[in-house]
Amino acid sequence: MAITVLKLSIISDEISQDLEHALKVIKELGAEYVELRTLWNRYVVELTDSEFSEAVSLVKRYGLNVSHICSPTFKIYIWDEKGYKEHLKILRRAIELSKRLDIEYTRIFTFWWQGELGKYLEKIMEKMIPALEIAESEGVDLIVENEYSCTVGTGREARALIDRIRSKRLKVLWDPGNAFFARETPYPDGYNAVKDLIAYVHIKDAAVEDGRFVFKPVGRGFIDYENMLRNLSPKDLIVSLETHYAPQGDKERGTRESFEGVKRILEKIYGEGLYGSSACWEYLEAIAPRSHLDFNETATLGDPGDPWCFLYNA
Repeated sequence: MAITVLKLSIISDEISQDLEHALKVIKELGAEYVELRTLWNRYVVELTDSEFSEAVSLVKRYGLNVSHICSPTFKIYIWDEKGYKEHLKILRRAIELSKRLDIEYTRIFTFWWQGELGKYLEKIMEKMIPALEIAESEGVDLIVENEYSCTVGTGREARALIDRIRSKRLKVLWDPGNAFFARETPYPDGYNAVKDLIAYVHIKDAAVEDGRFVFKPVGRGFIDYENMLRNLSPKDLIVSLETHYAPQGDKERGTRESFEGVKRILEKIYGEGLYGSSACWEYLEAIAPRSHLDFNETATLGDPGDPWCFLYNA
């Protein structure tokens, strides 16, 4: 039996800019990780060292771990040289903060969309080289997020870019919701294009209603998350909820609804009895000598805040 525990994270600002309130909700929902993007109305990379330490202390106080330091690197126009130099500084700061937490990756984008990838591929490669040199010197990976407002919006485009650059430091932050907005079928088409490159996953659901693209609670949109999560299960990955769904502007409600949707999907895949809090971890501890899993970093068995656990049998 091969055992894999998919780790669940939630982006804190998809709940609130009040970090402590967001952490309370994340703990209540049962995720193990928090992704830091904006908090206290600023990007995490804009925090002072003391403010960042305060944020990390809060995360630890709630028994959570940080999954990702999320920066906006290269969300600029490709011809903006002043912005480019500033974004290399942003990248360095994101790497610095990530390394403080022993996180070995940070995301980048591929510049605002102005036309198809083929037209800008050589220019993007030119801009990527200094960023990759920084990453190599710091010993971290750059994970390209497919973003529908940027030049690389789909899985196929992410594959084309990475195949062309051919750097071991360049991987994919796979976002099926963004691929959908970029008019790609996220699963199986987009997923199959990048499945061997995925280092991290953002989850959001979407649909087209009356001719408009809209975000939906996970499980109520058009994205085949059941089969995608089934195929992700053997991989050692963090799956981070970035719902973007906020009914009547209520982000916390949208995150709660989407997290419940993730749980329902996983119950369909694995059966309610095969994952959960204490029952799941008791099962895993029983087979720990064979699975070589380390349980020292998990929550106490029986704690309502235990992470959700996903089993893959092979």
